[in-house]
Amino acid sequence: MSTRRMIQTLLLAALSTASPALAQVHDDCEPTCGKAKMLKKFWAEGLNPDGSPIILGDQGNGTREASEATDVLHNNLDIEVFPSTSVITGTNTITVKSNVNNLTQFTFRLRSNYSITSLKVDNVNATAAAVGSYGRQITLPHAYNAGDIFTVAIAYTGTAVSRGFGSIEFTTLGGQPAVFSLSEPYFAATWWPTKDGDFGAPGDNADKFTMELAVTAPNTLTTASNGVLQGVDALSGNRSKYRWKTDYQIAPYLVSFGTAKYNTWTKTYNYGSGTMPVMFYLSPTSDTTAYRTAWEKCIPMMEVYKTVYGLYPFVNEKYGLYEFTFGGGMEHQTITGQQGNSESLTSHELGHQWWGDMVTCKTWNDIWLNEGFATYSTCLWEERKSGTINSAAYKSALSANRPGTVAGTVYCYDVTDMNLIFSGDNSYSKGCWVQHMLRGVMGDTNFFNGLAAYRAAFEGSAAITDQYAAIMSAAAGEDLAYFFQEWVYENGAPKYQYAYQNVAINGQNYLRLYLKQNQTASYGVFNMPVPVRINHSGGPTNTKVRNDSLTEHFLIPIPASATSISIDPDTWILHEGITATTYVQGPAKVAQASPLLGSSTPDSSAPSAITIYFSDNVTISGADISVMRNGSPFPVTLSYNSGTFAATLDAGAPLPAGDYVVTVSDNVKTATGAIKLDGEIAQAESPSSLPSGEGLAGGNAVWAFEITATCAADFNGDGFVNALDYDQYAEMFETGDPGADFNHDGFVNGLDYDLFAEHFEAGC
Repeated sequence: MSTRRMIQTLLLAALSTASPALAQVHDDCEPTCGKAKMLKKFWAEGLNPDGSPIILGDQGNGTREASEATDVLHNNLDIEVFPSTSVITGTNTITVKSNVNNLTQFTFRLRSNYSITSLKVDNVNATAAAVGSYGRQITLPHAYNAGDIFTVAIAYTGTAVSRGFGSIEFTTLGGQPAVFSLSEPYFAATWWPTKDGDFGAPGDNADKFTMELAVTAPNTLTTASNGVLQGVDALSGNRSKYRWKTDYQIAPYLVSFGTAKYNTWTKTYNYGSGTMPVMFYLSPTSDTTAYRTAWEKCIPMMEVYKTVYGLYPFVNEKYGLYEFTFGGGMEHQTITGQQGNSESLTSHELGHQWWGDMVTCKTWNDIWLNEGFATYSTCLWEERKSGTINSAAYKSALSANRPGTVAGTVYCYDVTDMNLIFSGDNSYSKGCWVQHMLRGVMGDTNFFNGLAAYRAAFEGSAAITDQYAAIMSAAAGEDLAYFFQEWVYENGAPKYQYAYQNVAINGQNYLRLYLKQNQTASYGVFNMPVPVRINHSGGPTNTKVRNDSLTEHFLIPIPASATSISIDPDTWILHEGITATTYVQGPAKVAQASPLLGSSTPDSSAPSAITIYFSDNVTISGADISVMRNGSPFPVTLSYNSGTFAATLDAGAPLPAGDYVVTVSDNVKTATGAIKLDGEIAQAESPSSLPSGEGLAGGNAVWAFEITATCAADFNGDGFVNALDYDQYAEMFETGDPGADFNHDGFVNGLDYDLFAEHFEAGC
């Protein structure tokens, strides 16, 4: 939620080139995209929130140790703010653990407008070399090894300079002096010394810490901050000190305070196994019954989110809302800053407490893990706030958060561009739709189980997109890498055309569906399960087809002829349009087979023929068919009925006992267009694998069934149990022939031999 990287002399040029990127920060996402809206406003005005010109630059720490080399355990920050002069004076004691051997350097960030009046490492005086506008590099008094813990105590003073969305603002609220912080993404060091990522770098939000923050200010003002209030100290000179502490892990950009003239009140959230305070800080000029009622909706929101995300993650401390002067809101951990009382804004920022605060995007490339999730939270609130599932309200909320363009990527490749990090279209709206589509792909149970697993794995830490994808894949029971590749890492969205025909085959009604993707060519092909609603006299049939090519044909069994169909009727896919077109002939499929796939029929009732029904009229010859019995060719005679699309493989007598495998070559072609068979069968022994095919021409159809012997010991099927049966079985067993798998467990071993011998001895 930040602003611009500029050099003042390039201000006009930067503003003149900002407009293309601004198209990605559209008004449609308001009010849930408050920070995106702020960004657009600041770019348009060319000013910081305090009225000063936007300044690019102010970046760079030079060469520094790797972020992973150290682990910040705790910060103890004690500052005094002077509203009349915009001065901050304070100290921060950082407790650091070395993660490596021979650590000789530690880098923190504090903007160059501050003077360091004292610097000590383990109570030994030290100095820090300034690098760029923010970097402060300490040569440690001695080398530290992995596991060693040391403290860095920094005393500093200076006149604050605000950057980003207004990282540190000395302003007014309700006509009274006020001071507010909003550090995201790179600007915590504009008001306190902290280990943080460099400007324009991906960063590492996984190095979280516990925090103490004390703020001294005029005693007419109240300070809201993270965690639990430890006390308020009355000081000389009409000053007071508010002391806050959080024992939860927190990232630098989420550390915050708001100091202003406030009316305060507290409500109680009863979450079943305990209670938690919910604290409110509102300017007297805003304090109305309507405002209070609107803000207090965060309490039922917490209860709704508990059902989908689990218990509010900071329940041992608090949740709070405080009024600030920035547009929109900012999800400071346990204490959200907001301007306004929009319900969608409140639900968005509260959703961040789970996704953004409890689990944080590890890098700014992955900001959608914060903003897309929080935007989606507003949709879940609308869906569930009534106490029952309201699908219409859910879809309305999704529609309100539909991106204005799909041309960008959800993953932010360029983190030097604040417009891209906080793009309303990409990070917020399309990120929201990624969550919605993922829910559609996975189903509710797997999706919400996946979120629970994601929370369990990264609570108190940070994650990247690939880690989220891996957890959701495990929850789905399938590799979802394809989904994240096309929807997060790549741009665009599909556009669909469709047509259909009714056909009756052997007394069963089917729908022939032609589906085509017609999006901008550079977007490539989208692999999605596409919902289809087929309307007929018996009511609607809802199903899905796996569409992973530009043009595909599907055969769907239905109870009655279709009168109309809808593609993605409930909008589970972010698409750019769905239109009807003219049906185009596709490949034939195997629609039915008898005996059924995987069936087991006693030889006493065995048929004398195998029957195959195709979805379309085909051209077929005996060379296109193969029937194997017990691993050996089995002779049949082919006949074909072009009126019923039925191929009959006549054995001339009832099929003898054995294991059969039927193969129909994709040399079978449609009579019109000579299109090869779409024959792939997912499971050769599952009747539900028909109709065959994957939507495209090509691929043999292969399936299996068995005819069981009335007398299992009559191995050669000649009607007698004698030495010929034993010899034939023994020969096949010795060679490991699959036909010797007497117990049909997929293996040829001693169990088969023993079972055959038992049947042979028993006779028939």
